[in-house]
Amino acid sequence: MKQLIGLFVAAPLIGALCSAAQAADELPPPVYSIKQDVPSTGTNIPRKVATSSEIPLNRRYSELTPAEQALVKSRYEAMLPLDEPPYPIDGLLPLFNAVRKAQDVALAQGELTMFVDVNAQGEATSVSVMKSPDAKLTQAVASVLMLTKYKPALCRGQPCSMGYPFRMTFSVERR
Repeated sequence: MKQLIGLFVAAPLIGALCSAAQAADELPPPVYSIKQDVPSTGTNIPRKVATSSEIPLNRRYSELTPAEQALVKSRYEAMLPLDEPPYPIDGLLPLFNAVRKAQDVALAQGELTMFVDVNAQGEATSVSVMKSPDAKLTQAVASVLMLTKYKPALCRGQPCSMGYPFRMTFSVERR
């Protein structure tokens, strides 16, 4: 009799596991985020201050999955299998944290698009500004991008110079 009870208990569990597996296939992609260091006045819950729905912010290029690496590579034209783009050597998190601190002062709203020239040693050599919501924010972010060390790009498996695009959209939540 105990074996039958075990079967009846296990059957709903197996059904639940199958349902969970089906639901996992339908889940939206994960959202990676950075939260406030200190919550806003009037709450104990730190808000999200930066999000990425595509790439984990806390991983180096070598730690990204092949699908995530392919997504980064897709932003470039004509990347061959042995080619890799430049990428912040410590991942996006330190870069985004520094930009967040600049935004805390600037309180800019709008799109920022910059292009960093990275040499074969992984050093930024120049920053071009394509679009910016605020001059002071642009200057601060350009400084951060110039000071960031990058994983050098690879062209046919060899280190080479290549550009790194940097795009963010800023908003300010009014309370």
